[in-house]
Amino acid sequence: MLIDPSALDPEMVPVALLKYDERGTVTTSNGAAKVLLGPEAAIGARAQDSDWVLTDAAGWPAAENIHPALSVLRSGRARRNVVARVPTQAGDMWLRVDAVPERSETGAIEHVVVSLTDLTQILTDVRLPKPTYGASAIAAVTDEIVKSEMHPKAILESAIATLSKLRAGTWVATLVNKDPRSMSLLAANDANPQIAHYLQDMHLRPDAPTLTLSAQVIETGEPVLMPSVPMGELMARMNQEVRTFIDDHPPPTPLVEHMGILIVPMHSRSSVVGTLGLYEPRSSNPLTQRDVKWIGEVADRVGLAADNAQLYVDAVSRLDRLTALRSVQLAISESPDLRLTLGVILDQAVQALSVDAADVLLVDASDGQLSVAASKGFHSTSIPDYKLPVDEGMPAKAIAGRRIETLTGLGAYSQFRRRTLFAREGFNAYGAVPLMVAGKLAGVLEIFNRATFQPDREWFEFLEALGSDAAIAIERFLPGKAADKGGPAGAASPSPAWTQLQKEILELVVEGLPNAAIAEKVHLSPHTIKFHVGQMLERAGVHNRTELAHKATRERWV
Repeated sequence: MLIDPSALDPEMVPVALLKYDERGTVTTSNGAAKVLLGPEAAIGARAQDSDWVLTDAAGWPAAENIHPALSVLRSGRARRNVVARVPTQAGDMWLRVDAVPERSETGAIEHVVVSLTDLTQILTDVRLPKPTYGASAIAAVTDEIVKSEMHPKAILESAIATLSKLRAGTWVATLVNKDPRSMSLLAANDANPQIAHYLQDMHLRPDAPTLTLSAQVIETGEPVLMPSVPMGELMARMNQEVRTFIDDHPPPTPLVEHMGILIVPMHSRSSVVGTLGLYEPRSSNPLTQRDVKWIGEVADRVGLAADNAQLYVDAVSRLDRLTALRSVQLAISESPDLRLTLGVILDQAVQALSVDAADVLLVDASDGQLSVAASKGFHSTSIPDYKLPVDEGMPAKAIAGRRIETLTGLGAYSQFRRRTLFAREGFNAYGAVPLMVAGKLAGVLEIFNRATFQPDREWFEFLEALGSDAAIAIERFLPGKAADKGGPAGAASPSPAWTQLQKEILELVVEGLPNAAIAEKVHLSPHTIKFHVGQMLERAGVHNRTELAHKATRERWV
């Protein structure tokens, strides 16, 4: 028969007993608890400050690592036969924990009574599975994640660098980008950093092959475990793209004859967000299902941390871009010089889009060619000397389609008249947005980067908004415009019959916010915002939200 420890006098039982109040603070502890736990059994010690790690009997971490007393307070249910690893000055101690609630007459929990049994001698018996197997690695990676910068790349780098020190081999982490057709990749090998650099450089190349096994894990959500596979068999599993790449770009160190491979999915909020993989030479300690379990636990912690970091980065980025658009609009309204205004736009483009350089080409009325009106971020001083016809390479494609165009890969610049400049600058990615004023081409806003672009929808929307603002600035300084002479602006045209909600939406559209952000601001669904924006486009007689923002600013509807 089980005896409820809450009904016993703490000093009258041979086991360690603690009593916690409704805040998880120790109010009572017997002598056995004080001997076992020391300061953690002191009156006033808090459960939330403990370093306990809940595991199973073999040392595998529990899915939810919450102190049993706090778990009882949150769930209202007793916790029995819980195994906890408790660090002490003499080493790790293993305890069996039973926690039961003590209730008042009304049924409310007044205290939680916790009994402890020392299992250290049993669980550390050499004949049993080592209790710290995997748990120490999980704890070490978790500690490093907590210290990392709040950025997905920093979290992945910290995790794989720590793992590489704990278990030899090449650790590879992939993270699905916002464009799910592409992935980011980071690698670490503490003993052979050259191979890690090779993998990362391979992934960054424009002709980088698809990682077959990682893609398989992301698509299926199931781990891949190959404890020992001959290199020839492994290469046969790869697609022709990978084999060709390795033949054309040999690794810095010779390939081993046999390889152990484990790749597990990285989860966050029930979705696969990437993979974590270990590639190691065959050894006397081959990869097993136990490794699948603990590396999978590490992967999920890393995945959740990286996903949270991405949400934080996105929020900061949105705020920065909104601030940038406000700065641009202020410069348009107050600056007496077009080149100064364009300079402000380019400053914001380089910073908020995370690109290396940008320029604005304006159509010269005397010869119809494009010439540089403002530039930012170029190493060369000869960039202002270029004059280009409007059919030059990528600008011509953007102009013809009246939309943003992007290009990646140095080889794609071979037809550019500026290919020598691009090669000298080291550009590998290019984007262009046409600047249309009154339905006619006024110029082109160009962006350049020395690494490949990884744009998402919000990136394109911001570039489009900057292009719209640049067109407004150009129009303001056209000959005959009152603003160009410092006089009062012309009379505004009558505003369409907006509802009060549509007026609020219009102001947010002009600020450059996407539908999802507008929906949050006005407490409606994105679908409702999309419906209203569609109605507003029709009433304003425009085709897209950029033209709507442009016209609303020009006609002073906001």
